[in-house]
Amino acid sequence: MPEIQMAYMGSSQFKAFRRCEAAALAELEGRYATPKTSAILVGAYVDAYFEGTLAAFKAQNPELFKRDGALKAEYAHAEKIISRLEADGLYMLLMSGQKQVVLTGEIAGVPYKIKIDSLLDADTCREIVERYPLTSEAMGFCEGAIVDQKIMRDTADVWSDEEWGMVPFARAWGYDIQGAIYQAVEGHMLPFILAVGTKEAEPNLDAIYIPDQELTAKLEEVRSLSPRYQAIKRHEIEPVSCGTCPYCISRKHLDRITDYRMVNEHA
Repeated sequence: MPEIQMAYMGSSQFKAFRRCEAAALAELEGRYATPKTSAILVGAYVDAYFEGTLAAFKAQNPELFKRDGALKAEYAHAEKIISRLEADGLYMLLMSGQKQVVLTGEIAGVPYKIKIDSLLDADTCREIVERYPLTSEAMGFCEGAIVDQKIMRDTADVWSDEEWGMVPFARAWGYDIQGAIYQAVEGHMLPFILAVGTKEAEPNLDAIYIPDQELTAKLEEVRSLSPRYQAIKRHEIEPVSCGTCPYCISRKHLDRITDYRMVNEHA
């Protein structure tokens, strides 16, 4: 809801501001909307199933269906992804915790709100380590764990303009930032684990953790930037436009005729 988004920062909102401050503010204020794509909807379909809200999701998204009422091919594939994930014992244990846990807290004086897909207790963590000993490095003697479900195109490394090279997908998509925020708001430094399913023709799956030292380093970035983003939301300072995202392109006005060799410098 817009009022909640204005009242609280969240990991998705923080990452949006980090990508483009102007676009993030415009979306918060209802002046711009990110288009719904079939790729986004496939992931949301699987998420809704595991949340127990699939019936409501289908009702809110009639574009999932063909005229005869059957699911379109890409969303039928979402059912295949679900079946693949449900067939894996470790995956289902990771997703067996308390569902959709909403917590609030502050980071650098800024109110944050998070929603944990699966919050595991200590008993479940011990069961996981007993049944799957190779999970001990990630789970150790923890008193619980934060599990976030991700439905990805694949788990391949991703090009990063910021790092000028290929980086692990979890870093490229800012899941390390999300983990840092979740750990800080939850407050017990629980392991942050990604339960991953892919949209590939033969759905793949994985369980991935981000080491605490990396989350701690990212939390410093969150602490540093959060007050600025909060000030932008309050219109105390002006947002900076990235100049290259869809929102910025939609606002572009020509003011020059550019030498073709310099096009990208004026993008």
